[in-house]
Amino acid sequence: MDEGDFMDIKSILESKEYDFLRSNSLLKGRILFLTVGGSYAYGTNILGSDLDIRGVVLERETDSLGLTDFEQYVDTKTDTVIYSLKKFLKLARECNPNIIEMLYAKPEHYFYVSPVGKKLLENRDLFLTKRAAYSFGGYANAQLNRLENALARDTIPHYDTMVHINRSVINAAKSFETKYKLPPDAIKTYVGAWQAGDKEEILVDFRIESYPLAKLRGMIEEMTNVLRDYNNTVSHRNHKKDDIHLNKHMMHLIRLYLMCNEILDDKTVHTYRKEHDLLMDIRNGKYREEDGRIKDEFYQLLASLSTKCEDLKKETTLPDKIDDNKFNDLVLMLYKEARK
Repeated sequence: MDEGDFMDIKSILESKEYDFLRSNSLLKGRILFLTVGGSYAYGTNILGSDLDIRGVVLERETDSLGLTDFEQYVDTKTDTVIYSLKKFLKLARECNPNIIEMLYAKPEHYFYVSPVGKKLLENRDLFLTKRAAYSFGGYANAQLNRLENALARDTIPHYDTMVHINRSVINAAKSFETKYKLPPDAIKTYVGAWQAGDKEEILVDFRIESYPLAKLRGMIEEMTNVLRDYNNTVSHRNHKKDDIHLNKHMMHLIRLYLMCNEILDDKTVHTYRKEHDLLMDIRNGKYREEDGRIKDEFYQLLASLSTKCEDLKKETTLPDKIDDNKFNDLVLMLYKEARK
């Protein structure tokens, strides 16, 4: 986004369509900062890209201390999402990718910043921890699931389709050992026939004893969600839109790994990516064959970034999790300053 685009967006935010930013009782005089999300934030926007405005607002005292509850304001007409400070901090604590992207936008991509918003942005490095490997990695796995589901066309033999889906299940399960404190090799999924004469399907072996039922349920839900997402994909197929969406899934998959690796390696991150040309090549279909298949070069790039991510998980000097004392001090400081 060049200076002209920035000025255009500022003028758009001052238009009648965005009057809710200045008139809504939940937002008026309470906004801490406004920025841009999505393709404009990454630098991958094209003609017709949606303008996604993102921000943070100081919730009312009744929302923080009383019985009312306000987490975010959503204006669907303009694709605007404004998080309450309370929810924003909770998500930032978990190194949520959408939130980290807001904290590390280009300086000129902040259209409004209050004094309290400035202090929040100044303390953004506090939220970068090893959790990024699992939060950004989890988002990347979700993109990979969508990518592999989209590849499982009706023309692919049933067995090969099951192999595609199982690969997505395996990717979804990569975080289980840490997330659910699962013993190594406790879950194995593979493709086979359950009984003689049955079609191949995804089978699972569990090798665990005395394990909490609630955690087991969580894992099963995550794996079965992959099947559900695949079924939704194939039942609502539009091939032209599929190609466009597939390219976007490919682009976001690479972008997420690039951002994750930058966090783990450099202990900072840039939402606006220097790899603009690479990402746009992916979005524009240069990593697809004429028959729609994904080129080997893409999978080689993906494997390289994934391997680097695994290495950086072991090498990074980032803390395992956020410093609770520093986090609490920041929360108290922000609310005290905001309530003055």
